Order: sequence, then structure tokens, then C-alpha cells
Amino acid sequence: MATLTPSTIHLRGELVVKERNAGGAITPGHLVNLNTSNAVVVHAGAELNAYPWFAMEMDFVGKDLNRAYVSGERVQIAVEGKGSEVYALLPASALAVVIGDELVSNGDGTLKKVTAAAVAVNNIRRVVARALEAVDNSAGGSPARIRVEVV
Repeated sequence: MATLTPSTIHLRGELVVKERNAGGAITPGHLVNLNTSNAVVVHAGAELNAYPWFAMEMDFVGKDLNRAYVSGERVQIAVEGKGSEVYALLPASALAVVIGDELVSNGDGTLKKVTAAAVAVNNIRRVVARALEAVDNSAGGSPARIRVEVV
């Protein structure tokens, strides 16, 4: 049986939607946070703590997952609850991910496979999500989408 490609970022689970202005270019599925001006930006701290906040698609104006936000546009943020499923992004040339791999921030809005150093720094877990599917983007020249579960 073929798996359908999702057309939305939030797949299932607990969700709160927030809105803020974009503080830069943001692609639906990016891991995001707020900057000091209260604008939405991609999560820029590789392997650092991150809330499970993901930029949603602009379905409120008929746009799909492929339409990125530009600076100043209104961004819908999916604030995901533990166990929620999301259609997130892996970076270009990422290590291959298998089902169950833990994922952390790559520092550019995408998620990457966890390394031992990222698991715990000062006993704080940095893991954002767990892979629900295998994706090999090691030869990819652009980010790839992946279904993940928020941990």
C-alpha cells in the first residue's frame, strides 16, 4: 500500500496555533522560535533546546507546503503537544534517518539525527522529535520532508 504525501504540517495530536510576523524567510515545516522582537524566525541553535513549534502552511490564503513565508508576512505556528505528529524538514546532505531515530535542531529550521553530544548537556535533553519513517537525504541537494513524533 502506497503512503500518501501529507499536504499539511500538523498531522495529528494536540495542537495550539499561534500567529506572529515573520522575521525572515521561513518554510512550512521549519522548526521555529521567536526573536527578541517577538517575530517568528527559524530555530538557529544547532543541538540547543527548542520548543516543538513548527511553521504551518498558509492554508488560510490557499497556499501549500511549498510556499515559503517572507519577512513581515503573518506566520501560523503549530505549537505541538507531546506525541503529536508533524511533517518536518531534514537538511540537505543529512545523515540517513531510520524509524525511531531521535532528532534535534540543525540550527537552520531543519531537524537532524541526534549525536551523543546533543542528547544531554548539563542533563538537559535536547531531542525535539523521533522519526516515524526512514528518509535518506544524504545525497539530497535540498531539505527533505519527514514524518516525526514530538517527544
